[in-house]
Amino acid sequence: MTYLSRLAKGITLSLCAAAFLGFSSPLSAAPAPPLQMNGGQASGFLGAWCAQGDPSKHASISGNGVFLTLTNENGDTSPGNLQGNNQIQAPGWQFVTGTLSGDGGQINWSNGTYWARCDNGGGGGGRRRPNLTGTWYANGDRSRSCSIHQNRGNLTLQNEVGQSATGNFNGRQITTNWSGSAISGTITQGGNRINWDNGTYWVRFRVY
Repeated sequence: MTYLSRLAKGITLSLCAAAFLGFSSPLSAAPAPPLQMNGGQASGFLGAWCAQGDPSKHASISGNGVFLTLTNENGDTSPGNLQGNNQIQAPGWQFVTGTLSGDGGQINWSNGTYWARCDNGGGGGGRRRPNLTGTWYANGDRSRSCSIHQNRGNLTLQNEVGQSATGNFNGRQITTNWSGSAISGTITQGGNRINWDNGTYWVRFRVY
């Protein structure tokens, strides 16, 4: 009886140990880590951003080892989780999701806001005025060409449907008049993107 009792006790302990290992692992699993930057997939998100395209509202996405950290215009931070190749999720901000635009110049957030690439030039009134003359593309679509002709701070614009407007700009802010309708824009991305306050944008593509 002593041998059988020991055998039974050993079997019982083995079963308990197996049950513990089998059921405790999922319960003690760590939360999903922030984005691991492999294969360069996260590189399009890194850098300085301006909330709502406003150069006074600085935001950023930075890498720390294999993880990402997002900082908004208020200084609040969140880890970043990659969702496919062009989306990022911020668990620290109620899991808001951002989608990177095709040209890499804007992140459109699921809460209705957006971040645009900041002009990385230095501050101050001595900054050289960007030259906006040339062909632009509405919402980055190469089949929807627009144009701007610049004469110092004065502009003549034509949109993708052939409508013309006049305008002027001071620093990175553009004011235009489209047949009596005023539309303002903010120049970002080193002078290669204009975010309009009607929710659209124009970009021009650099030739490398």
